[in-house]
Amino acid sequence: MNLTSTVIIASYNGEKYLHAQLQSIYEQKTPVTKVLISDDGSSDNTEKVARDFIYQHHLSDSWDFQVNAKRLGWRENFIHMLAHADTDIVFYCDQDDLWYANKVSESMQIFASHPNAELLVSDFDYLPARQNLLTMFAIDESNDQNLTRVSATLANLITLRPGCAMAVRKTIIPTILNIFHEIPIDGNGLPQTHDQPTWLAALLRQSLYHIKKALFVRRAHADSAWQLEKRANSGHFAAIPSENDHFPLFIKSVQEYLNHHSLSYPKLANELLTEIETRVLRSEA
Repeated sequence: MNLTSTVIIASYNGEKYLHAQLQSIYEQKTPVTKVLISDDGSSDNTEKVARDFIYQHHLSDSWDFQVNAKRLGWRENFIHMLAHADTDIVFYCDQDDLWYANKVSESMQIFASHPNAELLVSDFDYLPARQNLLTMFAIDESNDQNLTRVSATLANLITLRPGCAMAVRKTIIPTILNIFHEIPIDGNGLPQTHDQPTWLAALLRQSLYHIKKALFVRRAHADSAWQLEKRANSGHFAAIPSENDHFPLFIKSVQEYLNHHSLSYPKLANELLTEIETRVLRSEA
């Protein structure tokens, strides 16, 4: 059986880059089943760009653009779309990146050949190539293979690939939603995002896979929603994510979550809890 797929895009004032992103999705070697664009009340021409693209390419049967009845914010916007996704695989997508033509085909091939994979994260290139706004952090991995399963270690608890690098299997969606609502902050101590619960859910379920290959281009520009938020909360970030002052608060939240749900993760709960408790005690000493 062929796997079905949905791309979910949370748009907001994205007219400058959205057309190029949609074009890169449209030109995939393996077409996606659906594209869902949920706009959060843009004040620019985002709606026109999206609707014109869908109309001009005769995509109305499989691509959909909707404007939220009320502002949700990008976090809730992604979560709302994820909760209503009904295909086998869901790709998170930012409005301002560019996908390489093989992103979908290579991802779907991995999901098809690895039925236990529930989250696939990839590497990425930058546009412009030389930039100082974005970082691709190292993942704690035990081998140098091109495709690896990421282990549930303390070093890997922080989200080490952003949502735009993620594709998820629908079987993990209930766990993602549960973590989103039960763990209120991300690894930076900010309100919970969509990608941190996704990363954490797959890590705990031992179903997180990393392909060491750039499958898309991440656009670096100072007016992105994430860059604006980082500047507004500069004290929440550090050069090494796990060493920021707010990381212990996140660790405690994960600790509480595991204490309540340890029966769901019997293979790793005790080991990871011991490591977490050591880290929490050390941070409080």
